[in-house]
Amino acid sequence: MAVLFLEGCKVTLITGYNETIDATATKMKSDFNLFFIKLSRALCTADTAYDQNIKNFQDYYDNMEVDLRTLKDRAVFLGNKSGIVKQQIRNVDSVMHGFKYFHAKGFKDIDCNATIKDDKHDLSDDVNLCLDALIKLEEEIKATGSISNN
Repeated sequence: MAVLFLEGCKVTLITGYNETIDATATKMKSDFNLFFIKLSRALCTADTAYDQNIKNFQDYYDNMEVDLRTLKDRAVFLGNKSGIVKQQIRNVDSVMHGFKYFHAKGFKDIDCNATIKDDKHDLSDDVNLCLDALIKLEEEIKATGSISNN
């Protein structure tokens, strides 16, 4: 009976908390949401082809690349049991570059007064979910030293 109880409450001890990863992911979330508000405003201007041009947002993307490099560099120093943290950082990298790719292609025009979400909002949700997952993971490791298998 005790074996079944212990197996059901299994906790995997891992390494992986890094203050810089935690702070960088939190900063990236804030920076992305500010950028997204500005991009959304640009999409509602009269000249969307110019205003949404990725060149107008190059400073944001340069800073994003620096933050992603920081995450990846810090992950190199994590122990062997921190594979889930490293995978989550790869996910963040992928979703951030995916958003940049779609921005470069150009978002379709939107009705700024409509209540229906458009493609850029779905992509924004994906970015936020991925960053939230990394932040939550780091906070769980910081608080408990482990990740529950739930």
